[in-house]
Amino acid sequence: MTMNMPQVAQIRAVSGVDILAGLWLVAAPFIFNYAANGGSRANDVIVGIAVLLLAGIQMAGENYRTSLPSWISGILGVWLIIAPFAMSFPSGSAAMWSDVIAGIVLVILAAVNGMAVASEYEV
Repeated sequence: MTMNMPQVAQIRAVSGVDILAGLWLVAAPFIFNYAANGGSRANDVIVGIAVLLLAGIQMAGENYRTSLPSWISGILGVWLIIAPFAMSFPSGSAAMWSDVIAGIVLVILAAVNGMAVASEYEV
């Protein structure tokens, strides 16, 4: 069964937004100077790079047919929501809000992409 073009375009567009989220995660620690504000620079840079790689994989070639990169990205999003509390970021800090908002965005994007790929196999 083949996907229709709007579905493929949707998956690739959502992956493009994932790339923007990954770029934000890499840049935010330097924009907000996390080291001085109690955030974890390394955590965001590592997760950001992982999100960039996963989104790139999802967009490359025929990989839009698999939802695994999206779901892994969603798991990373859940981690970003939990990380500020698990890593004791200062309450209300830019680092905390950046991670929580980016995490929510990644979870939503993972669900959208995962369902788009899964709908290909509906009977």
